[in-house]
Amino acid sequence: MTWLRRTRSATDLSPTGVTTLDRLATAGPARITDLAAREGVSQPGMTTVVHRLAEHGWAVREPDPADGRATLVRITDAGRERIADYRAHRAEEIAERMDSLAPADQALLLAALPALQHLTDTHRRD
Repeated sequence: MTWLRRTRSATDLSPTGVTTLDRLATAGPARITDLAAREGVSQPGMTTVVHRLAEHGWAVREPDPADGRATLVRITDAGRERIADYRAHRAEEIAERMDSLAPADQALLLAALPALQHLTDTHRRD
């Protein structure tokens, strides 16, 4: 789905920013080291992503109540709104593409949605 990635504006969230916000929205606060491992990036790389998210007001760092030396990253209400807007925009892009398909192809894709949803749900639990 390279075409979908190209629809992002230059000032939009990075792919890692998107998945980090999504992870924080679905799984709750996390340490930077855990987010980095989950995203397959270095700890300094994730620190940069979190810094950018915090600059936009989409995430905040808070002390970890279980370990005073560590911090947790938490999504803000603005971050939840931003990820919802991002998802809505992506859905619009996909809907436009779907409209260009023949009805039989649309039906095939719609029939595959339960399996795709299962894959997504499984991924979020990982």
